[in-house]
Amino acid sequence: MTRLGLILGLCGLWASACRGDAVSDDPADYNIDPSRPYVLEVKEPRFVVHSPTLPAKVGYEPSNNNVDIVFHEDRLFMAWRQGPTHFAGPDVKMQVVSSLNQGESWDWEATIALGSDVREPRLLSMNGRVWLYFFQGGDQATSFDPRHLWRIERRDLANWTAPERGGRDGEVPWDLKVRNGLAYLTSYAGNHYGTGDSAIEVYFQKSSNGVDWEPVNAARPVSYLGGASEVAFEFDVDGSAWFLTRNEDGDATGFGSHLCYAPPDDPSDWRCPSQSDPERYDSPEMFRHGEDVFLLARRDVGGPYDLGRDDLDLTNQRRVYALEYWSRPKRTALYKIDKVARKVVFVQDLPGTGDTAFASVKRLGPHQFLVANYTSPLELGDISWEEGQSSPRGTRIYLLELEFRPD
Repeated sequence: MTRLGLILGLCGLWASACRGDAVSDDPADYNIDPSRPYVLEVKEPRFVVHSPTLPAKVGYEPSNNNVDIVFHEDRLFMAWRQGPTHFAGPDVKMQVVSSLNQGESWDWEATIALGSDVREPRLLSMNGRVWLYFFQGGDQATSFDPRHLWRIERRDLANWTAPERGGRDGEVPWDLKVRNGLAYLTSYAGNHYGTGDSAIEVYFQKSSNGVDWEPVNAARPVSYLGGASEVAFEFDVDGSAWFLTRNEDGDATGFGSHLCYAPPDDPSDWRCPSQSDPERYDSPEMFRHGEDVFLLARRDVGGPYDLGRDDLDLTNQRRVYALEYWSRPKRTALYKIDKVARKVVFVQDLPGTGDTAFASVKRLGPHQFLVANYTSPLELGDISWEEGQSSPRGTRIYLLELEFRPD
């Protein structure tokens, strides 16, 4: 029996944790004993892009990043950005594949080519249907130019609908999860990488059908206005929620990140600190095991991001901090949320160097999680982010498993 077949067979043991034929990703569907200690085991990565397991229609490009995975019915779906380089251009594509055996072999599903950049794939399995959300960017390597938020829906193997508009013009999707029967999405739009005061709007939306979206609270359509863009989230045991922002553009709270909390009665009521954590956590992704909330994100070796240059205005702080950031090494790391102190605590590095960290994580069972991530070739060592982005050797995508073993 394949590992995926074994996992799906567990539905007979944990019936409440299964939706259709797939294992549920919702932590609310699992009863994890909080009194038991758990030891984290990180399995070896298995590189799938590039590998002979991919169908020939995927082709070859050096740069492979921005990956997302989801289980739907009897398949594992994976979507990622593929291009000649890390940067925007007219030859970028988004590839979609699926697997019946958890990535031992793959079927081609779709290739999206719009003549410009396509990024931030977000796969959604809900109510027996599966969609891919993504945004279309520009075709110039030196600019960040979000144009449209699109979605496509799968009809059958290698049969997807044509792209349809899925949100506001210029909106960038970030974290997409199904929790308690509803789909939740964080996204943002605004003057990201602009000059002057930051005016990026972060949205927290919900959907009961995977297509029509509305604010989690209509009285609060914008959850954060300022320098934050990417925002990861996860719900806690009591229905409260945690949010981790990437405050790259800076605002009155400084630069870096915020760990925000929302009470159970209103997950749109983000209570963020008045001062940013000076560390910057790019590409944040959160998940929960029992009462423990974890974060996967890029680790800035040699940081922090906020250098405290209060002698500079916001625009020049942005420029100086970015140049320093590009010159430092990066890794992919696992962090844990200290809910009492309300801070991010480093746990350990995961495989990643150079241009790395855009992790997607989905549940395999009560204590097991599957992670997809990208990295520069590991043999390059601790190269800088800039070196990784510009290297002709490009980037690769792997799968690995995390298991919390009862001690």
